[in-house]
Amino acid sequence: MIVVRKLEEYRWSEYRDLRLEALNKESIAFSSSYDEEKNLSEEEWRRRTKNLLFALSEDKLIGMIGYIRENKIKTKHVATIFGFYVTLEYRCQEVGTRLIDSLFEQIEKSKDIVKVKLTVIPEQKAAIKLYQNCGFKIVGQLRKELCVEGTFYDELIMEKLL
Repeated sequence: MIVVRKLEEYRWSEYRDLRLEALNKESIAFSSSYDEEKNLSEEEWRRRTKNLLFALSEDKLIGMIGYIRENKIKTKHVATIFGFYVTLEYRCQEVGTRLIDSLFEQIEKSKDIVKVKLTVIPEQKAAIKLYQNCGFKIVGQLRKELCVEGTFYDELIMEKLL
């Protein structure tokens, strides 16, 4: 059985391992890199667990998703999804959809958030389809936004109005 929930802070090392796996296996999907994060402190990993939801199967982490909220007066109505990842063996099993749905349940508790946005590279066709199935629309494209090992990648901007 797969459950989606917050993770206890003492399980920070499991989150770290999942995050580093994501950065290593899907390097073009994230603006951060494995080398930038591999030596973060325990304190930083513990702090980061507070902003995420995790999918667990038999109490093992199999996916994660987070969002941050803008904190400026003019943009505090916007939330940005980040750090979304599902392990390879659990893809195409609705885990991603469950993570997104659970995240929206949290976001909707903040009555003043009216827009959720994210970026994704065009090469991630399955991710784009998942986002579209969850109600996101492509609203723009950033050219050469990421550079991974000397190769430039565009990013699509997607948003969903609540």
